[in-house]
Amino acid sequence: MKDPVKFRIKIMSLAIHYDSTFDGFLSAVFEIYRQHLDVSCFVAERTYEAEHEAASDLFAQPFHVETSEDSANRLKRAITKAASKDVLNLLETCFRSEDANIEMNILAYLRKLFAGLDPNYGRNPSSLEMIPLITIARSVRREMDNMYGMVRFNKAPDGMYIAEIEPKYDILEMIVGHFRCRYPNGTWAIIDVKRGFGVYYENYRTHFVTVPDPSYISAHAPPDEFTRMWKSYYDTMAIKERLNPRLLRRCLPVRYWKHLPERSLSNYSAKNIGNVVPPQLPSEVAKSNASASIRLK
Repeated sequence: MKDPVKFRIKIMSLAIHYDSTFDGFLSAVFEIYRQHLDVSCFVAERTYEAEHEAASDLFAQPFHVETSEDSANRLKRAITKAASKDVLNLLETCFRSEDANIEMNILAYLRKLFAGLDPNYGRNPSSLEMIPLITIARSVRREMDNMYGMVRFNKAPDGMYIAEIEPKYDILEMIVGHFRCRYPNGTWAIIDVKRGFGVYYENYRTHFVTVPDPSYISAHAPPDEFTRMWKSYYDTMAIKERLNPRLLRRCLPVRYWKHLPERSLSNYSAKNIGNVVPPQLPSEVAKSNASASIRLK
């Protein structure tokens, strides 16, 4: 016969629901320690389907945790003190992977870190809990480096520059700083069409906004003259006799091609490009979303 105490603990294991942000996850971890919760899995409440969504435990009791900036900051300070600022950045980078069970992997590392059994554990990159995290972080950072060169801005009729991306990982917030430094005086927006999320930059201020219908922006933002000139230059410089599709796919994965004008121009042709009159400019959509932005940096 099973021990009734153990059976009761198993029944009360929890599925932690949070808002899918890193601060939301840290708030959940804070509550796990504060309330001594028995956790079986995490459930990120996303508005889209992640590429590697973890299967939730059907027998776990749902437990929702609201995001608390104070709790998240306290945990960040504790991680920095027990390990380092670099470790905290690595954990956030891993979290951006949206990998299946990434929350449980990070929680396992934090439990070992805060157990205090090894004072040098936080500075040990070869621990069993840290090795898989380093591997995941390396993949996310590689995607970030690739995305720096894959963003293609298109000029809207009102002068705003708009780019659409569809990265494998949730890295938009991590690459915004690069474009802020590169285009500090411009007005631009980068939209993650996969996640319905974007950044709008104007007057040295960055607004993170939700984009309910990313397809609307692309449908009413035809390629501008510079885009067509770049496409023409790319086609002119190409040497057909030296084309190597296999090498091209290896150096430039096909999943990036959708938003690269040199690989595929949109359905707008040079003849009808001037006849398209959008009912509402994409910049107006971004500005309206900015007024209800999630947070302001």
